[in-house]
Amino acid sequence: MAPTGSWLDWLKAKQTPAASWADQRRNEALELIASTAQSGSWAQLSRHHNGFVREVAVRELACTPSPEALVELIERLNDWVPQVRELAAAGIKAYLNSPGAPALLCALDPLMALAARQRADHGPTLAKVRAVLQGADVRDMVYACFQVRHGKAACYLFALLLEVVEPPGPLLRDGLAHRELNVRLAAIAACEANAGAEAVALLEAALPRSIARVRVRLLRALVPLLEDPKAVLQAALLDASPAVRSFARWEAPRHGVDAHAVLAAQLAQPMPSLKKHWLGLLGLAGEIGGELPEAWRSAALLAGYPSVRLAAVHLQDDASAGTLLGLLEDDADKVFDAVIARLAKLPWAALNAPVSASLDTHWQRLPEQRRRQVLGLMSPWQQAAYLVKRMQAEPVLEDFWLQEITRWCNRQYRIVDPVTPVAEREALEQTLKGLAASGLIEGGCVARVVK
Repeated sequence: MAPTGSWLDWLKAKQTPAASWADQRRNEALELIASTAQSGSWAQLSRHHNGFVREVAVRELACTPSPEALVELIERLNDWVPQVRELAAAGIKAYLNSPGAPALLCALDPLMALAARQRADHGPTLAKVRAVLQGADVRDMVYACFQVRHGKAACYLFALLLEVVEPPGPLLRDGLAHRELNVRLAAIAACEANAGAEAVALLEAALPRSIARVRVRLLRALVPLLEDPKAVLQAALLDASPAVRSFARWEAPRHGVDAHAVLAAQLAQPMPSLKKHWLGLLGLAGEIGGELPEAWRSAALLAGYPSVRLAAVHLQDDASAGTLLGLLEDDADKVFDAVIARLAKLPWAALNAPVSASLDTHWQRLPEQRRRQVLGLMSPWQQAAYLVKRMQAEPVLEDFWLQEITRWCNRQYRIVDPVTPVAEREALEQTLKGLAASGLIEGGCVARVVK
């Protein structure tokens, strides 16, 4: 490739008055290059809209090798001007050798992006890059890069190394522990393809330290490779992840594993102390309809982990209103909402009295939103009866309770309450009318609920 300086001198010698669009573009390029040649910003000029400018920039980048220059040359391999593409291809040849491997590793992302571009056939160039990175003399460098990269670059390097590394055991082990999820999944697939004692050992070692999604994939690969997968399936039935337990329950009957027996054996052991063990136990019990001793239920409801308490609430199918109401002071919103959802399924007749007693105890400690949710568990007219009762019992706080009564009236649209007796409802209506007549609450809001 001719030096940029001599090429520019030749171009200037041909400079003539702009008689055509091409001449104008060439003269524009000469002026721009002359004004910026001293700054050395060839990378920026390589993306200029003027093809003459890009051509000069690519020539200069080809003469000054660096990782940054390589990135720009790769971009120009797909340029819409054939001459620029040819210059870029000639410039990249200097990197297609072992000394150029560090620069190639720095430019992995644009190289992978190049594979999807179709303005020219980039297959030969990418094949040469792959051959360089698979070379034995740069193996350690590429391996070290693989261990710290993530995303598509890590997947690319893993697949590249898997083709040439012998034996593959250490690479598969590092792949199963890699921070990139897709590398871990690719390593599992590679272990499946290379089924053997070493692959089984690697999969078993990776199982305890993997996230739930990977554990499911590991089990799918591991179970068919084991002569007796009972122990693995028994442990998976008590996994904290619902997805893992679901796979284990699906596979268990095929290998003679009884989920109820696994649960019973676990209940014969001391109570769990770790969150993951509690979640696995409670999850399995809920999924197979297993029964937990009352002491275990109580311990789960009082556990220090909100997720465990939430799982215990979902497990309380036959819990009484009193038991559930005792959980309304839980600090975790998810647990509180789950308790409210469970209580909302009970009939009003079973809730009115216990909810009223619970509000008497917890009203002051509950935030406003929680108060409203607990009060909403009662039948509509019993809600009004409770607020009126509190107003009459606490004359010092009359203004506060009048505001609560007003809010209750404003929340009503069509009251359906088959639980409250007619006489009691009529008495409440008269009380509300009296409050409105006295000017303590607005008559308009009372008219919403009283005919």
